[in-house]
Amino acid sequence: MEKVRTNTAYENIGIVRRALDAFNTGDTCRAHEFRSPQYFIHESQADPVRSKIRGPEEFIDTMGVLRSAFVDLHYEEQEIIAAGDKVAMIVSVNGKHIGNFFGIPPTGNRISYQAVHIHRIGDDGKIVEHKAIRDDLSLMMQLGVAGLSSPQDEPMFRAWKGLKS
Repeated sequence: MEKVRTNTAYENIGIVRRALDAFNTGDTCRAHEFRSPQYFIHESQADPVRSKIRGPEEFIDTMGVLRSAFVDLHYEEQEIIAAGDKVAMIVSVNGKHIGNFFGIPPTGNRISYQAVHIHRIGDDGKIVEHKAIRDDLSLMMQLGVAGLSSPQDEPMFRAWKGLKS
């Protein structure tokens, strides 16, 4: 019987940080070192084409889509925690919208929002699953495809989000 390796929380956090670093630098050369062949992104499952991509190729495809839509795209770790085979990371995301983003034409607008990324580490010590919980409302407002019903709503929205006026 093959022995299943169980990573420590510290090791799992290191794996996720390596993936974040690769995303920030655009380096796809070592994606296979931290992405399992079975790797998938939950958010991609709604797309009939992207839902068929698995493994490091899905990571590379997602990176390509996002980095071509946003110049100077950067994910900054705010907090990270691990338990069992899961790692949750809160990040702030920044960039400038310069390319097509899932049908939204380039606006030239800067974006800044927060997201929570939840990774599951497989028995092979690689990321096998990814879920994201993003502040899509803020993102869509910054891209100009969603808005407040009136200018008077903006102070309330900013206060609710904890943003400075």
